[in-house]
Amino acid sequence: MDVQTLVELTDNLLFTKTGKHLDSLQRVILQSTLEGKKYPEIAENSHSKYNHVKRVGSELWQLLEDVLKEEDIKQSNARSILENFYFSHISNTANDWVNVNNNHINICRENKQSPSPKNKSSPTPTDQNQNNTNPENHDLSEAPDLYSLCDRHTELTTLKQWINENHTRIITILGLAGIGKSVLALQLIEQIKDKFDYIIWRNIDNYPTLESLQTSIINFLSPPDSSSQKTADFSPAKTTNNQLINYLRKYRCLLIFDNLQEIFASGELAGTYLPDHENYGKLFKQIATSSHQSCLLLLSQEEPKIELGNHYCHTLKIYGFLEACKMLLQERNLTDEDRWLELINLYGGNPLWLNIIADAVEDLCDGNVAQFLSCSTLYLGDLEPILERIFQRLSELEKQVIFWIANQETAVDISITPADFPHSHSDLWKGIQSLKRRCLVEKLRETEGLFEGECHSPLHIWKETQSLKRRCLVEKVMETEGSFFTIQPVIKSFGKMLLASEQ
Repeated sequence: MDVQTLVELTDNLLFTKTGKHLDSLQRVILQSTLEGKKYPEIAENSHSKYNHVKRVGSELWQLLEDVLKEEDIKQSNARSILENFYFSHISNTANDWVNVNNNHINICRENKQSPSPKNKSSPTPTDQNQNNTNPENHDLSEAPDLYSLCDRHTELTTLKQWINENHTRIITILGLAGIGKSVLALQLIEQIKDKFDYIIWRNIDNYPTLESLQTSIINFLSPPDSSSQKTADFSPAKTTNNQLINYLRKYRCLLIFDNLQEIFASGELAGTYLPDHENYGKLFKQIATSSHQSCLLLLSQEEPKIELGNHYCHTLKIYGFLEACKMLLQERNLTDEDRWLELINLYGGNPLWLNIIADAVEDLCDGNVAQFLSCSTLYLGDLEPILERIFQRLSELEKQVIFWIANQETAVDISITPADFPHSHSDLWKGIQSLKRRCLVEKLRETEGLFEGECHSPLHIWKETQSLKRRCLVEKVMETEGSFFTIQPVIKSFGKMLLASEQ
């Protein structure tokens, strides 16, 4: 039996017995254990402390012993016990039945007939309204299993307006790794799922070519009874782009392409396609310019270059999320709440980065944030591998721009020809534009501030900004005309570290 089915089975059994589902860490521990991973690897992959993971795992096995009426469940035997329980206690029991469909398991404890399977059929124009909330028409099997601390209300409102009112055909959600792109997309799906006939999530990592990706989507959209016709039609002699467009016209589909940055080349300016992935650009252009009722949602750390500019394409850049970060630190029981805002801003308001740094605060300073912030340099620790992967994707020009900005005391005005930049003024602009497409530089204006998008009173913003200014965490941009850019403290610190290692 596959791992995901076992996880869902266990979750449903626990809910039936206890009224509670697996929490996020329990689910990670169970799934990883079933995949053969041990506690040290699980702790590293989940960015959690080893002792905490081991304790939660032990409690989970004890809980399963109570639910399954088994003895001595542990990592080494959990999978075999669950599989044996499924086959002996459920599949062969007349009074129970289990319906496994699209990774969702329903367990019924009443004496009733097992539900007869229904063939998935595509909605017709006359019954689309009845079928557009049918889970069988939603394929989220490749979506990550994430939980959110709170909603990004402003961003969700913008996305819903673009999709429902403006009928935007391509939307790119752009942001650094860990900033919350996938969480935002999952929240969006939950709020607009009744507006679409089909919702399909695909992870670009799983598809070596565009053709294999399109085949997967078309196979899901095609009814089973048309398989012979589908095989005949789906051939190299016919344009797969046109086939997909026809389905996007026939049904209202929401397609989500996750990890889009994997189709772009490392060592080049942002948005440069890999040689065997240039056909993605043609597909995006066709989806943007063709008449249809569907929407393509792109989740990426790198902005794609779609060769047109019209109201059918939009990009939403997402940055640090103050409220989610505060809740994260609260869950970790860190001290010195009056210093949390400083910690959040130092690490860009990135939930993933803060979760990793929270481990360091616990390990090095027993959860004392003030003591952690007393370090004379910005501590990166386990963030370094993540930052290395980011820098590996940069072109040499982009690295030179990062190094140059990292050595500046204040935000740089790129409208003025810099005397100490090793390349031409035009190259500086080219590098800045490319870094902006990766969310690695930020443009500042006199009216923009740290709390943009947050609902704070002017007095609150003034007090917080004054406090941060005293700690040299914010800088006032001069009230003059110009184009000022800066980089986050984490990127600046890592850039300086790389530059020092090369000298």
